[in-house]
Parts: sequence; structure tokens; C-alpha cells
Amino acid sequence: MGFLYLAFFGMFLYLGPAILLCVKVAARTTRRMGWLMAFALIALPAIVLTVGGVIDARQAAS
Repeated sequence: MGFLYLAFFGMFLYLGPAILLCVKVAARTTRRMGWLMAFALIALPAIVLTVGGVIDARQAAS
């Protein structure tokens, strides 16, 4: 259970600066570039970690 607290704390430490960076990029460039940065910094790592977790769980189950 302690690992989950550590994971969520790390997630908030990562997401805070990432969101601020995306907002800063969107303010200085175009809104589309801000969304692209948000996808690259937030959504893409979440997708990769989820797929990796599913693959690892599948291997552990067999």
C-alpha cells in the first residue's frame, strides 16, 4: 500500500510542472502546440505505462 502512496505522490510531482509547462507553451505559441505538448508529456507516458502494466500482468498470470 505504501507503494501506491509513493506512486501517486510522484505522479503529482510530475503532473504539476508538466501542466504548467504545457500552459506556458500554449501561451507563447499556438493552442494546438500546447495540446501537442500535453499529449506528449502527459497522455503518452500514461498510455505506455498502462500497456506495460497489462503486458507484465499477463506474463505474471501465465
